[in-house]
Amino acid sequence: MLQVLQQLKVKALKRANFTEEEVLQKIEERATARMQKEYAKSDAIRKDLAVLGITLMDSPNGTTWRPAIPLPLQELL
Repeated sequence: MLQVLQQLKVKALKRANFTEEEVLQKIEERATARMQKEYAKSDAIRKDLAVLGITLMDSPNGTTWRPAIPLPLQELL
């Protein structure tokens, strides 16, 4: 199961033309924006990644990411 998720992550990163480090940097930028109560910036980072097919998942342990259908394609469904 974890191997399949990793393969999907690799494909999502390739499609988005991002590295995992860049995604993690965006997650950190979003966390900083949230701490500073810059919610519009936080939401924009989440949406920008969703457009690329990267969904952020918040939990008590922090934020992780998962591959997803890119947001513009979701709107067509």
